[in-house]
Amino acid sequence: PRMKETSGWQQVFSSPRLDWVIERVALNAKVLGGALGDHDKMVAVASGSEIILWALQADGNGSEIGVFHLGVPVEALFFVGNQLIATSHTGKIGVWNAVTKHWQIQDVVPINSYDAAGTFLLLGCNNGSIYYVDVQKFPLRMKDNDLLVTELYRDPTEDAITALSVYLT
Repeated sequence: PRMKETSGWQQVFSSPRLDWVIERVALNAKVLGGALGDHDKMVAVASGSEIILWALQADGNGSEIGVFHLGVPVEALFFVGNQLIATSHTGKIGVWNAVTKHWQIQDVVPINSYDAAGTFLLLGCNNGSIYYVDVQKFPLRMKDNDLLVTELYRDPTEDAITALSVYLT
């Protein structure tokens, strides 16, 4: 729904009937000056390991961008800019890049926490490391086409990073 000053709440989008219970929802409401045109507003839903992503048009219609699979249950679903992120504590992240229209799954260390700051996705892991990915650049290693996940910090005692809160000025 959206709020209109003069008319109250109005329905913006209704998905087709799904055969499964929606467990996670992510909404990318507005990207000012976005380069995606009709894809500036997106909504994603997840159940189990399956994710459906729609682009929302101004007339209230939506078009399915794709159905993606993480391979393990999705435990967090959110947008960082126009990039859709799905994570699982088992150590998998999935990233849908809005520019390349590419879905990439990456195995990482088991994830305990996450936060986003600007275009950076930060992952707090059970090995005491904090990793980051610049999802705007969607960097892929040339040798194996894997997502470039960089270690930012490693706790000397390898205590799990159970919470992250990041603020960039």
